[in-house]
Amino acid sequence: MKKLLGASFLLFIMVSLNSNAFGASLNCYFKNPEATVEGITKLEINDDVLVVNETEAIDLQHSRIKCGQFGKQHRFDGLGNGLQIILKSCTDEAVLEGHLINANESQVAAVLCDEVKP
Repeated sequence: MKKLLGASFLLFIMVSLNSNAFGASLNCYFKNPEATVEGITKLEINDDVLVVNETEAIDLQHSRIKCGQFGKQHRFDGLGNGLQIILKSCTDEAVLEGHLINANESQVAAVLCDEVKP
């Protein structure tokens, strides 16, 4: 009976940990300071959500994609409040790269997300 309870508890912990794609927050920033989306000063990823300017939240959908020599990698897409985000991990570094699109203002900017801003 103790083994069954222990296994059940371990399974519960594993499912809880796998429910979020990120174990820690990721800071995102524009790769080119001259090419930004107007009005956006801060981007952060927390628990499968992109937080814009600490006020707006865009849910991220996770999928696995084929990335050439890197095999299957991660992709995160989100859409909300006139913004669309597309992030992929198709590099050998622990970062997400992609684009933030403001459909209302017709602006596109390259974004890089990692744990520490350079």
